[in-house]
Amino acid sequence: MKKTISIYFIFYPIFTLFFILTTCANSSADASSLAETHLTSGSENATARPFETEFKLSAGYRRDEVDWNIAGNIFGTMPNVLSELDWDDLEIFQLRFQNKTVIPNILYFRAMASYGWIYDGKVQDSDYAGDNRTFEFSRSNNSADDGDVLDASAGIGYPFRIGGRETWTITPLVGYSYHEQNLTLTDGYQTIPPLGPFGGLNSTYETEWKGPWVGLDLHFKSTEVQSFAQRIQTYLSIEYHWADYDAEAKWNLRSDFQQPRSFVHDADGHGWVLGLGLNYVLTSNWLLNINYDYQDWSTDDGTHTVFFSDGTVGFTRLNEANWTSHAFSLGIIWRF
Repeated sequence: MKKTISIYFIFYPIFTLFFILTTCANSSADASSLAETHLTSGSENATARPFETEFKLSAGYRRDEVDWNIAGNIFGTMPNVLSELDWDDLEIFQLRFQNKTVIPNILYFRAMASYGWIYDGKVQDSDYAGDNRTFEFSRSNNSADDGDVLDASAGIGYPFRIGGRETWTITPLVGYSYHEQNLTLTDGYQTIPPLGPFGGLNSTYETEWKGPWVGLDLHFKSTEVQSFAQRIQTYLSIEYHWADYDAEAKWNLRSDFQQPRSFVHDADGHGWVLGLGLNYVLTSNWLLNINYDYQDWSTDDGTHTVFFSDGTVGFTRLNEANWTSHAFSLGIIWRF
């Protein structure tokens, strides 16, 4: 239910805004006497457009890492790291839908929604009796080959264009984003003490990172497409995010914890998001795309709240949570 509600309230307003902006842009185009960009066999010069809208559908490979650790008490001591979870090598197949609408000297808008399926990964769960990760008394190495990820973001800014035939567009932006990682722990294997496989492990850890961001988009393209080089367009985007971090876990083998809500995490965080890509112009309306995205997120210290099966609640310090992501994708763009 939580996931269904999240998807509805994120995707619906984004796609509604797509429709509004596209409708406004089309109205501007109908009222304008400027011609659309066109390609001809003799000369492929591009005339100025009163607006530009593009939709991109892409698919690709993504690799994530997520980790968090807690202290023994709310003050961050006894020990300073009591328990640590580390999801590593999460391999993900991701689909992404993006929109960008530019009305020169008026508006630059872009939005993104993506969904990914985790198909491989591993997770280590370690417990310590001493400070600084010493006297490790329990470790399990488990599978994390299920779950999913969800991302949505929208931003708006003012485009500054520089150049003639070869044009740079520089756009400062403000926006808001939402991200989920719905992670699993299965196929338990106890490494310390060396007891080997154990059955029944089916735990989950579901995160949310949401908040505002500021950023900068840089685009370079030629207004002529007579040569191979002129058909290549490049872009770079950089974003800095402020995030509210929330997570909810179901630890199914802990009979002393409530089920399905065993504990929750709450903290303030921040993140950097970097996007880099190339477009290749096929026609005036269709382009091929290759893209790389990098994300690096972390939190300050926060709260780890445990819900015990007897109805009591316990608190300790969440030291930190971290998330990094690398994604490579290929896509097709429809521009008009």
